[in-house]
Amino acid sequence: MNSVYILVAVVLATGGIIGSVGDKFEKRVRKQRLSLFFLRPKHTILLIAFFTGVLISASTLFIVFAADVGLRDTVFQIDALQRDISLKQEELDVLIRQIKIIENS
Repeated sequence: MNSVYILVAVVLATGGIIGSVGDKFEKRVRKQRLSLFFLRPKHTILLIAFFTGVLISASTLFIVFAADVGLRDTVFQIDALQRDISLKQEELDVLIRQIKIIENS
């Protein structure tokens, strides 16, 4: 259980650090009226905010997947698991019908 608390703390700290670095970079761009990719400074700031959010999300996923192998396997094999659940549900339905037939006999 302690590892869950550590994982949550690491995710929060990483998001906070990346967010504050992105904010400082945005302030610098705003103050110096810099532009990236020939965009106006206002749009440059939006682009920086967008990529800061993407970086926070990506780092969170990376940390969680690195910490829990079972979760990573589950997420990347979700289609196979859903197919397996569907097959098992169909098998269960057939067995339930057979039980009802036997009970009614």
